[in-house]
Amino acid sequence: MTGWFGLPGEAVPALLAGFLRKDLAVGMLVPLALTPAQLTVAVTVLALYFPCVATFAVLVKELGAKDMLKTATVMLLTTLVVGGILRLVFIG
Repeated sequence: MTGWFGLPGEAVPALLAGFLRKDLAVGMLVPLALTPAQLTVAVTVLALYFPCVATFAVLVKELGAKDMLKTATVMLLTTLVVGGILRLVFIG
């Protein structure tokens, strides 16, 4: 988290909470006093990585477990690449 996204370790619970509720996760970032660059990276990562649990249930129902796992893998890889690039651009 610290190395790849340039975020403090205290941001991990907020990012994990994003799996349940994205709006709650953004609110959990506020007390961390992140820099504008860190906040940009964190919110972008939240927007890109796994959707909420309800969306996963719909994906499994519509796509099946195998294709849902493929979709989740693409989302995770996209999040890692975009988050890493943003860290390089904004944080250095």
